[in-house]
Amino acid sequence: MAQYPNIDKETKFYGILGYPLSHTLSPLIHNTLFSEYKQNSIYLVFEKEHPDKFTLFKEKRLIKIYGLSVTIPHKEWAYTISDECDETGKAMESANTLIVNIEGIIQSHNTDGIGAIKAILEAKKNFLSITKDVLILGSGGSARGISYALLKSGFINKIVIGARNEEKGKQIVNSLNLVKPLSSEYLSIEEVIKQKKRFYLIINTTPVGMKGINDLPILPEDFFSKTQLIFDIVYNPTKTPMVLSGIKAGAKIIPGYEMLLYQAMEQFKLFSGITPASKHINQVRKLLEAKLN
Repeated sequence: MAQYPNIDKETKFYGILGYPLSHTLSPLIHNTLFSEYKQNSIYLVFEKEHPDKFTLFKEKRLIKIYGLSVTIPHKEWAYTISDECDETGKAMESANTLIVNIEGIIQSHNTDGIGAIKAILEAKKNFLSITKDVLILGSGGSARGISYALLKSGFINKIVIGARNEEKGKQIVNSLNLVKPLSSEYLSIEEVIKQKKRFYLIINTTPVGMKGINDLPILPEDFFSKTQLIFDIVYNPTKTPMVLSGIKAGAKIIPGYEMLLYQAMEQFKLFSGITPASKHINQVRKLLEAKLN
């Protein structure tokens, strides 16, 4: 159990920004790590439907925020308000981490893709040699970060963006194809369903299936097969409608909390300068499993 520090003038404040956030387990992760590494830091929840850079980061406020995890639906906003950004942000115009340095400069990073790739490779060691295509559902910040990381990791086949928002889906495809020509294409959900046999890995980056979100499943139950790998990044609940359909079909499942875990380890390193040890990663994984199951 995380032990919170005695708050004093040296305490550093971090947190998660998004809307809604009733489901978030990020405070559990980061406060556990802050405690384990004896950091005078605390991680809070900032649930804001309409965030404002100056409200969050203005100097004359009760607490000074040194860094934020940013989740749905503010990842593209996070990129736009940053003064400096990492490689993924420049290419995909999306960020899930904000850091304020000692000069007050806001730096943005995207750890979604790193977290997703680590989770995928953990599940399938030879994934990068797979010759079928990857389907990424959604056109938001998570889709941007994950698709770019897949491209940069050396995945040899095509990345297909399947989204209801055609304009945003094609924006992602154009960004990917600028990095590597003909590496990606956009398909409507209707066309995705028609071409279901071409996909090995299906990644859901939308909030559909999340606790409190009652939208209908994006793909029909008969879309899935035992030859597929299903990765729904929604982690609460762990068995989303997509995951349940995949299990019924005999597909291999990557738990959504694995991406949450690995991207948070990268965020913690950005927040604290500390790379979590394997024993602490496993400790946090067990905490997540206990909380979710």
